[in-house]
Amino acid sequence: MNLIELIGRFHPVLVHLPIGIFVLVIVMDGLTRFDKFTYLSASIRLILGIGILSAILSLVTGYTLSLEGINNQDLVDNHQWTAIGTTALFTIYYFLRQKLMAKRLAHTYTLLLLLVMLAWTGHQGGSLTHGEGFLTEGTLDAKTITAAPLDIKDINQALVYKDLVQYTLNQKCVQCHGSKKQKGKLRLDDLSWIKAGGKNGNLINTTDPSDGELIKRILLDDIDEHHMPPKEKTQLTDAELVIFQWWINAGASFDKSVAALSPDAKVIKALASFKAENQIQEKTIVKTREPIDKLDEQIKKRLEKMGWVVSTISLDDNHIRLIGYNIEGTINDALVAAAEISEHVIELKLSFSALKDNDLKNLNQFINLEKLWLDHTDISDNALKQVTALNNLGYLNIVNTKTTAGGVKNLMNLPNLKMIYLQGIKITTDERLALESIKTNANLYFGDSMKSVITDTIFVKKAE
Repeated sequence: MNLIELIGRFHPVLVHLPIGIFVLVIVMDGLTRFDKFTYLSASIRLILGIGILSAILSLVTGYTLSLEGINNQDLVDNHQWTAIGTTALFTIYYFLRQKLMAKRLAHTYTLLLLLVMLAWTGHQGGSLTHGEGFLTEGTLDAKTITAAPLDIKDINQALVYKDLVQYTLNQKCVQCHGSKKQKGKLRLDDLSWIKAGGKNGNLINTTDPSDGELIKRILLDDIDEHHMPPKEKTQLTDAELVIFQWWINAGASFDKSVAALSPDAKVIKALASFKAENQIQEKTIVKTREPIDKLDEQIKKRLEKMGWVVSTISLDDNHIRLIGYNIEGTINDALVAAAEISEHVIELKLSFSALKDNDLKNLNQFINLEKLWLDHTDISDNALKQVTALNNLGYLNIVNTKTTAGGVKNLMNLPNLKMIYLQGIKITTDERLALESIKTNANLYFGDSMKSVITDTIFVKKAE
């Protein structure tokens, strides 16, 4: 580091001193309007003079820091001239303060002007340091500066660099290494810049992947000053780290798809997590159904006596949810009885029951069924054949059953099916990839990326 760079590095330390002093001067000058604070007036001139001297030092160190060329020059120029202008205004105020004090309205407007200029200069400096929009980061306005949600229908056809790597860079790196700011003379917002590297050399070393600057920086301990992103910024997730390493180890191709790079089981799991963390979340849709008469109380009591838990969906919707966790007799008999009111049933939960394939032979009568839980039972693919008749089904849970990829494949053409939970079923990596490659509206959840959703939160305590 040469002397010029050393001087420039003092700017972030010095710049806060004049800001604090100038704010203090404005506050003190405002307080002198009141009789009990008039004694402050004697100190203001000295304090203001110290503030101007410290501002000049900040201008000098700021200029030397700008010579490193790590930020967008237009932003640097704007900040530089605004800072010079603000310092000049405070200097003029230093000499004209006494005259302005005699004119109350002019003095008030002057203080407001000084405060606005000081705030604007500080904002521009903050944008250089933290990136544009740093004041609104985490607020509703931040949506204007963040990357759009991921929109990938088929993860296997996604382009690894464009859809996964660059997407992550845009989310977590471009704020400091983009068109507005280039720390370390590095830009990560475009393919050509990534290939060019930065002040510390090439980002990617395909001959020795572990020696590339990109992978070295993101794998450093977060307490290391060279770790990227800096520890105060949002870090890469475990899934993103796996994807970056896989991409680089596979040759850092800029045009190949996920399938073309043959992901192993670890990468497949990371890809599923990545998609779940970043995918566009479907808006909650309030489903409108044809009105239906209220369930007859005698029928409801008969079902409850068999062990069914019967509840209406809402106060203004007479469709019902049936939960069969406490069935006293056989599941088959209970389902035969429930089929009598099948048009009312839109949710059917048979989790952890003694359910067998043959018990579902009349499932096709539940034509309005929208959600179905068959998890933790002994059903197989034969039972799923009955599910294929449920054209209104949107949610299916077959976690920890004896079903296979073949049975699941037969369900993929159901027109309204959106979610299938598959954790714990017999399925190989190749079968999983084959299922995920099918063009369908259904999202498959294998357990490594499952999230808590409202349809998974119906719990019923077993009767004593």
